Amino acid sequence: MTCFCAMPLHATVTTCHSKTANLDEEISKGDILVVATCQPEMAKGEWIKPGVIFINYGISYVPDDTKPSGGKIVGDVAYSEAKERVGFITPVPDGVGPMTMAMLMQSTVESAKCFLKKFKPGKWPIQYTKLNLKTPVPSDIDVSRSHKPKPIGDLAQEIGLFSEEVKLHGETKAKVLLSVLKHLKLQPYGRYMVVTGITPTPLGEGESTTTIGLMQAIGAHLHQNVFACVQQPSQGPTFGIKGGAAGGGYSKVIPMEEFNLHLTGDIHIITAANNLVAAAIDAGIFHELTQTDKALFNHLVPSVNGVEKLSDIKSKGYGD
Repeated sequence: MTCFCAMPLHATVTTCHSKTANLDEEISKGDILVVATCQPEMAKGEWIKPGVIFINYGISYVPDDTKPSGGKIVGDVAYSEAKERVGFITPVPDGVGPMTMAMLMQSTVESAKCFLKKFKPGKWPIQYTKLNLKTPVPSDIDVSRSHKPKPIGDLAQEIGLFSEEVKLHGETKAKVLLSVLKHLKLQPYGRYMVVTGITPTPLGEGESTTTIGLMQAIGAHLHQNVFACVQQPSQGPTFGIKGGAAGGGYSKVIPMEEFNLHLTGDIHIITAANNLVAAAIDAGIFHELTQTDKALFNHLVPSVNGVEKLSDIKSKGYGD
């Protein structure tokens, strides 16, 4: 039954039995181990190489005085040892037979094939949203609010990212984890285009607008895999004459308010940390310049009834 499931998948199947010479060496070579010898805990944990998949559907009864029945069911592998080394291991079957386990194996393979079909290399199956073009072109904020962005989770799935590789921040923003590099390490490299050193035209087409426009042309019109990398705007262009750095016209990042002001909120964390350091330095300079060392020491170690003792509030902060 094992050969029936694995041979159509172009796998090399090695069949052994309990009397096979050098059985421990044969087991140590396997990436997927299916064991059904009905010999209690025959396969030892030290025989198994790290990260394998271990499917155990042999069962045996062994004496166990702690059980009311006087015995317990164990599998063909030393489970407590093996679970520390394997990538996945099935629990002791507890009465499930070989046919059930074989069908479970086949269902697992079919489920994996269906799941991975959505993540094949090649052109992304993206459904592009259409622009609602108007003449004359409305203001940037009106253009941004007149188009509903696709949920970022749907977009991540369309370009082949696994759910565990994407950290969502609402419906329009997400962070892609660095683990995606491991997932894509066998994919061929693409081409890297740099848009820089542009003097904006009187209408405002600069680096961001050109970058987003190129992405729209290559992706939505030529149907090639493409994405843009633009930096998060600082508060200078956002509150200066430009009014933002999300692009312009119909070539912009939306929602532009969130992109220009806070994105995922990291900029606010940096701002708060910067303000905290500045406030600590400012307070330290102020107190050191306006009070003597003796006055500061008396605040720290006040004299109560002639006894100098570290104040309670400071004791909690500095310890005994």
